[in-house]
Parts: sequence; C-alpha cells; structure tokens
Amino acid sequence: MKVWAKVMQGDKLVKDMIFEGDYSLKMSDYQSMLQEIAYRLDIATPISLESHLKHFERFNRTKYLPRDFVEDVDFSSLILERVLEEKKKPNQFYI
Repeated sequence: MKVWAKVMQGDKLVKDMIFEGDYSLKMSDYQSMLQEIAYRLDIATPISLESHLKHFERFNRTKYLPRDFVEDVDFSSLILERVLEEKKKPNQFYI
C-alpha cells in the first residue's frame, strides 16, 4: 500500500512523505503503518480509532487532529491519503 502522509498547519503543508509498505487494512497492520509514518515524520503517534480506519477504507483518506494525540503537537492536522495507482493498459494499435 502506498500512502501520502501530510502534516498541515492550517492550509499550509509543513511536512510530507510517501510511505510504501506491505500492510493490509486490518487494525493491527494499520496501527503499525501509522507508527512507522509518525516515526519517519518525527511526530507523535496519534490514537487511532476504528472510525479512522473505516474512513480510510471508504474514502482513501483520514485526518487526525491535535485532540487525537496524547502529546501536544505544533500542527493542525495529520492527513493520510492512499495513493491509488492506475493499472497500465497495454498499448492498443488501430488499423
């Protein structure tokens, strides 16, 4: 799965990264992925609820606000967005 993680301050992008890993959409895998993303972005790991996972599954996007973190954070949101890759179609030739 490929995920674009964005740390936002209001409408301004503060940090971002593309994360790629072999994770499924089970809560344990999702939590492991979230911990790895937070570690690489050098931010605290948010508390992830079932609703965050459901939102990610359904809309390919989820958002964490400062209230989702145990520690104080200096940004307004952490957004995880799944990068959907289109399957390449073979070249078609018409005569």
